Amino acid sequence: NNASEDKEDDKNEDNDSNASEDKEEYKKEDNDNNASEDKEEEKSGDNDNNASEDKAEEKSDTATEISRPEWWDSSKSTVIALAAGYGLGVYHQLVGSLRKTGYEGHIILGVAPNLPADITDYFKRMNVIWKEVPITTDCTYAGKPMQNGQPAKELKCPEAYPDYKMSWGRFPLARDWLLECEDCTGGVMLTDARDSYFQSDPFAYPFGDKPLEQLPGEVMVFEEISTQRTSHWLTYPPVNQCRNVKLTDYTMLCSGSTMGTRQGILDYIDVMVKEFDYWKDHDECRNDGVGDDQAIHNYLFYTQQVKNAVAIPHRTGPIHVAGVQADKIFRATIKKVAEERYDNDLQKAESFVNRFGYTNWSESDNDSGGRPKEWRTWLPPEHELIDAKTGFITNFDGKPSPQVHQFDRFGLYTSSQFIMDLMRVD
Repeated sequence: NNASEDKEDDKNEDNDSNASEDKEEYKKEDNDNNASEDKEEEKSGDNDNNASEDKAEEKSDTATEISRPEWWDSSKSTVIALAAGYGLGVYHQLVGSLRKTGYEGHIILGVAPNLPADITDYFKRMNVIWKEVPITTDCTYAGKPMQNGQPAKELKCPEAYPDYKMSWGRFPLARDWLLECEDCTGGVMLTDARDSYFQSDPFAYPFGDKPLEQLPGEVMVFEEISTQRTSHWLTYPPVNQCRNVKLTDYTMLCSGSTMGTRQGILDYIDVMVKEFDYWKDHDECRNDGVGDDQAIHNYLFYTQQVKNAVAIPHRTGPIHVAGVQADKIFRATIKKVAEERYDNDLQKAESFVNRFGYTNWSESDNDSGGRPKEWRTWLPPEHELIDAKTGFITNFDGKPSPQVHQFDRFGLYTSSQFIMDLMRVD
């Protein structure tokens, strides 16, 4: 029943050895016409009662105008995730951490049918709207055909959308749920469930010196660390094979994290679904992979097919996609522990890091252990990722990243102990 597709761990490029690259300034691609425009506001007259202000917008190279929607009312905003097949712990992490920030808006989750009472009771207490998502293997989309015309492997799909594998089906499902919610008139976040948690209200994140009074665009897509490029195997080969487009050297965008206005997200989903239909109808595009929604997401943005969309640079917005750097830190720590404690046995070292984390080790930790007293300094300071006073993962401006995505790449210790203690999730 696990309908939420786990994304495969991102691998760093072979020449990607400088860990400090996480702090590089966002560099615009010469041919990247989707960069965020600087906003200028002209005040109207001296009349204080005139609330109307003319907004002057600089146009991008492609002359794409980005409309400026009004204030996002967090209480009318919506977080949507396909989160089927999980236990109560995942819902504590996702929903509990979000409510802990003071967020009072809508939460809509797609879940497996016949949930146990402990989960439904928790959803009621946390004011969650849940939608049952029956899953079937009787799918019309069968992935990459074998030579005899039969599917290479059995795939699962939503009963409501048998033409789409699960990683695709979550998009039209989210569209349906959003359209059904008449009160969901504020901002919208589409997010993965299993590997995400919240540290502050994502709809109240300040861009620049102001709260989010004006959005950078109707749709915001989120960059991964600057060293993760679209030349990666997850994006370049499938797009090149299907569309004969070479996404050679753009910053990778994460398809599990998208925000926008209600209409912007509906338009974004429509574009994604249209592209899904193209891919499923062409043999050269069909594959059994679970991550090609990310290839499509990047292809559509970098070919300027998503209207009024802007890319938010890494660690500067409401969503911090931490996966690549987290995995790099995790692997480096395992190697260090293997050399120092386990005669280069990486398997034993990984088990140790998953159990005891990154800091405050003691000689007795090989046999026993407990919660470090200084748990808020759970990550060594040289990584410059956390606030040592709170333990929060931060953006470059030092503020807590409202949502941390792909935090599981830090290892089991982070999810099983640190997140729950940090957020004090009920």
